[in-house]
Amino acid sequence: MFAGPFRRLVAVLRRGDVLPGAGPAVRGVRGTENDLGGCDQDGYAGLTTRSPLRELTAVVPGLGEELSNRARVAGLIVCWVAVVAVPAWTVVDRIAVPQLAATFWIVRLLCDVPMLLAMAALWRLPVGRRRPEALSFVVLAIVQAEIAWMIPQTHGQAYYLLGFTLAIYGSGCILVSRPRWTVALVGVSWSALALAVLSFPGRLTLEDLAAVTVYLGTASVIAVLAHLRRYALNNRELVTRVRLEREQQRTGVLLAQLQRLSHEDPLTGLANRRRWDAELLAACTEARQRHSVVGVVLLDVDHFKSINDRHGHPAGDEALRQVAQLLSARVRAGDLVARLGGDELAVLLPGSGLDRAVELAERLRREAAELVPPGFVAGEINLSLGVAAAEGDQAYPLELMSRADEQLYRAKITRNAVGAPRVDPAPIPFPR
Repeated sequence: MFAGPFRRLVAVLRRGDVLPGAGPAVRGVRGTENDLGGCDQDGYAGLTTRSPLRELTAVVPGLGEELSNRARVAGLIVCWVAVVAVPAWTVVDRIAVPQLAATFWIVRLLCDVPMLLAMAALWRLPVGRRRPEALSFVVLAIVQAEIAWMIPQTHGQAYYLLGFTLAIYGSGCILVSRPRWTVALVGVSWSALALAVLSFPGRLTLEDLAAVTVYLGTASVIAVLAHLRRYALNNRELVTRVRLEREQQRTGVLLAQLQRLSHEDPLTGLANRRRWDAELLAACTEARQRHSVVGVVLLDVDHFKSINDRHGHPAGDEALRQVAQLLSARVRAGDLVARLGGDELAVLLPGSGLDRAVELAERLRREAAELVPPGFVAGEINLSLGVAAAEGDQAYPLELMSRADEQLYRAKITRNAVGAPRVDPAPIPFPR
């Protein structure tokens, strides 16, 4: 008769806002609480507010340790309150049952010993980081066993019945743990009370037993339901955090990819024109500020249109990729290889003068002739290269590129050549 409503109540507490069969839960970042999903690639498919903590904490690095620290802090608070309140309750003993105050005082001090040990373990020992819920439960169980032993001897006085419920409320509303620990504490409380009543037969009247049952039963129901609800809300917070973590990671990956694509040529993997312009400007600015030198090598693949016509565009693309790989393999760290468009490539050489630029260009010209992509014959790929360099106040992007382009035009006259400014030899001084 009551199974259906009770089941629906527990469903509300555990799931948050949804009754069985009532449709999807509150929507989060994407999807629903019961359908986080279709997101296997994100690592959180199937996670809901009812998922075990180990599944939730496995998704976000460091989350398990954070939750363990929360549980330790909550456990330490409970331990401090219990260690101080248990002996302090002797004031009530002297008022309510002065004839038992001395005995109760000894029992309270004895109970403080294991509680202090448990608190020390929570504070300092590794077991306190691994099992904070268990240690907190031990402290609360000691409190319940002690008060259960006192209740029959005090004939169920209201002070002790009230104290008997405080630990259960503390477990349900303060501890950062799974609801099963509150359920276990409720079971320990009822068991300890039953054992105490059997140990002191006749001490409690029917009215006393009824009062104890009402106090403890009310506390048990409220604490368990409160813990279920709080646990569901906590898990919802964790699920939302997992979603946000994954969305942030995905956004970071997409931004990195976008950044890379905005500066990378998709065919060759080299820098594109946008990055080339930015790096060239920065290199020239640095050269002017530090009075250093910067070199540039511009190059074209000779007769590239004929290569495409003869071998097809896929083969032409492969030839361009092999040339790009050759350039990337021959430059130093800090140099930049870029595809400016079509078959036009470029090499930026910060800190390198004309001599090194010419040397690199000649090496690239010789080694490019040795490239033989599939379907090609030896010597079919040749490069024309133009070289320029600027130093100090002469280093400006437009002028540097213009001079390199002029040398490239000269090289194209004969093809398979390197165009470079003529360096006049230094005059030889004559003795006077």
